[in-house]
Amino acid sequence: MKALQVHYDGPDESKRRREEARAKLKTVYYKHEATFTFEKFVTSLYDGFQVLEKYGEPFYEEEKLRLHFDKCQNAHPKFKQELVICRSQCLTFESAVIYLKTMVARLFLDFPKSKSRRNISSVSSKELNGVDISDLSRWYESSEIKKLNESQAGRRILAKIMGDKKRHQRHKERIDKIKSNKRRRVKSVAIKPAEDSSTLSDRDRRMVATMINGVNNASKHDSSMNGRLIRTRKNDSARSESAVTFDYLGNPL
Repeated sequence: MKALQVHYDGPDESKRRREEARAKLKTVYYKHEATFTFEKFVTSLYDGFQVLEKYGEPFYEEEKLRLHFDKCQNAHPKFKQELVICRSQCLTFESAVIYLKTMVARLFLDFPKSKSRRNISSVSSKELNGVDISDLSRWYESSEIKKLNESQAGRRILAKIMGDKKRHQRHKERIDKIKSNKRRRVKSVAIKPAEDSSTLSDRDRRMVATMINGVNNASKHDSSMNGRLIRTRKNDSARSESAVTFDYLGNPL
């Protein structure tokens, strides 16, 4: 227990806390209710005084009052008037705090509080297009990405999600697997080879041969084309006919 006490509340630790308390008292000011309320200002003073008192460097009442009044720098006209009255009437730090706290509550009763600007990174719990975007670093399914892509706000969120390097590192294995599957599918895509003519049925072969013969007869090519010439006799004179018959492979018969 003594070792822990020396470690957490020994000379070095007490020195650090005293320095922090003095730094806080030196930098804290009450200038505007919207940026730093009077309640927070007084709490900061209390904390600093208590730490210094605990470690043997207490502020006397006069010093507390002087510091309190010097740090009250709100430029509101009525506040400045009340501050002058408080200086003349209040003899202790406690009484000055009570007086000014009551006055501030009356002067700034309906004073609008500042609203912090919200951005994508500060969203704690929110849905967009039916998708939970409270944690931008989580894994988003393809259906969720599709929904986000339906609106401009969703596309902005999506751009931030996809551009997050930490997210890519966190889901590296899943992303690499998806990329690998895509490459595999691309490689497997090939032109389907034409059907082997040997697999055609007899009926299909006859149909193909008929089409070839029909095209040939319609073209009325010269009888000098490759193929077997059929000679016919009419009036005892021989003449050539370009009547060439082909099989389903296009070979002349």
